[in-house]
Amino acid sequence: KAVVSTQSTGSALLSKNVGDIGCDTCVALAGLVQKEVLANEKEIESMLDQICTAIPVDQNECDSFVNSAFETAISLFESYKANELCQMAGLCQAGDGASALLGVGPVDISGSTDLLGKDDDCENGPAFWCASEENAKKC
Repeated sequence: KAVVSTQSTGSALLSKNVGDIGCDTCVALAGLVQKEVLANEKEIESMLDQICTAIPVDQNECDSFVNSAFETAISLFESYKANELCQMAGLCQAGDGASALLGVGPVDISGSTDLLGKDDDCENGPAFWCASEENAKKC
């Protein structure tokens, strides 16, 4: 199940309204947001389910958009480290301090159409590995 199929999709999602913050700031903020969102995923999802009823818009269209955006954000947070997200947003380069310390090069998602593994696959990362003892043994 593809989450981000082209570089422009991921970059557009990640680079909106980031202004001129530096790489170190981006990595620190992305890491904090990533940790909190993943730790509180169910609570955030529950809150987001109520958003569309509070505003005068088409409920189905709003629900679809909010759920899709949230699922995409969760998949990105589960699939990439904070410094990789900042590289995708164009705020960190391979030689920047934060990425040099963490040892990750540029993230190229332009040629892939299926970035996350198949459903029930070890390639889905920690979210799959830690979902059950069986998955942990499998991976």
